[in-house]
Amino acid sequence: MVDFSKLYIFIYVMLLIGCNSQSIVCDNGYLEMSAPNLQIDENGYYHIEVLSDYYQTYTTLDVETGLEYEKVGWATDVQYNIEYMGTDNWTYLVNTSSYTDDEGIAHTVLGVWEDFVGDTIKVYCGYVDNCQITYFDSLGVVVE
Repeated sequence: MVDFSKLYIFIYVMLLIGCNSQSIVCDNGYLEMSAPNLQIDENGYYHIEVLSDYYQTYTTLDVETGLEYEKVGWATDVQYNIEYMGTDNWTYLVNTSSYTDDEGIAHTVLGVWEDFVGDTIKVYCGYVDNCQITYFDSLGVVVE
């Protein structure tokens, strides 16, 4: 007769050892934002020029974390109301999340309307790593 109790104990011990031998690895991440397609001034503000013949003007924003496949969140300090069928739909001027690639770089798209000419938009980005460390940065974009 086969004694399954020893097999169960062996499996339990292996699972216990396997789970206890795993440790959380902190990957020394960081966060640096940039707007590579925009000009930056001496005060550190980026400048976007609204294209008059277009409904909306777009540019790409980047963030570097040093970590592969990390989810990052994006937001702006202002929103734009896109009314649809009588319903207000307030939306950020950026896509609100993206993932870093194998080089640790994530991208989002900033879209501005003519209504924002003369304003400075603050764009925020951040993430929380597997050690629960929060990384956060922001940049300013002057709309011209």
